[in-house]
Amino acid sequence: MDHLILVGLGGAAGSLCRFEISKIATIRGIPLGTALVNILGSLLFSLVAFSRSPGDLYYFIDVGVLGGFTTFSTFSFETFRMFEEQNYLVMTGNILINLLGSLGGVCAGYLVITGLGGGV
Repeated sequence: MDHLILVGLGGAAGSLCRFEISKIATIRGIPLGTALVNILGSLLFSLVAFSRSPGDLYYFIDVGVLGGFTTFSTFSFETFRMFEEQNYLVMTGNILINLLGSLGGVCAGYLVITGLGGGV
C-alpha cells in the first residue's frame, strides 16, 4: 500500500485518539492529557521501532497513528502559557513530566523488545 495513504489513515486515527484523551482534566495546572499522550505515544513508538516492524506497519503505526497521537506543539504551547502566566513551578513540572516520561516510555519499550536489555 502506498506509504502516503498509510500515514494519512494512521494520522487521522491517532489525532482522534489524542482528541479524546486530551479531555482528561488538568490537575494542579499540569495538562495531564498532553503528558499522557506523549508518554504513551513514546512507549508505543519504541515498541514498534525497536521490533523492526515491516515498512508498512512502521509507516501506519509509528509515522501515522503515533505521529498524530503525540503532540510536541501542544506541549510547547501549554508550557509557554505557563511561562507567560509566571507559573514557573507548574511549568517546570510540566516539562519534567513530559520529557522524562517520554524518555522513560522509549526506554521501557526498548527493554521490553530486547528482553530487558539483552540485545535487539
